[in-house]
Amino acid sequence: MTVPKKQIIRSMTVDEISTVDVPAQKGATAVLLKNGATPIRKNAAEVAAGTAEPLYKAAEYGDAMMARAGEIAVEKGCTPGQALLDHSGTDSVLIELACAERSAEIAFRKVRTDAVYDSSPQWS
Repeated sequence: MTVPKKQIIRSMTVDEISTVDVPAQKGATAVLLKNGATPIRKNAAEVAAGTAEPLYKAAEYGDAMMARAGEIAVEKGCTPGQALLDHSGTDSVLIELACAERSAEIAFRKVRTDAVYDSSPQWS
């Protein structure tokens, strides 16, 4: 029986790296984390400081909160839900994201209540 030759990669270009919450490989202890949350976190900090308006929907701030809770969960060795409960009052990023989420909800409601609707002869 012949042993197949191992291929050696001498040059390689990586176009994209993706990850999932739970690695598929048994025994994997680390994954690469994307840093796509930076703009939303920056806006959340500005909203919390009162220097900017929310640029995202409330649900997007909520998703960023859960992503942050996932980061804390990896550090502390607990579930994201437990990390959110335990650190929502102490983690500055979670606090800023929660403030921005609430501000986005208020802004959305204000737009809806300030809207001017045309009167209809059918209902006047």
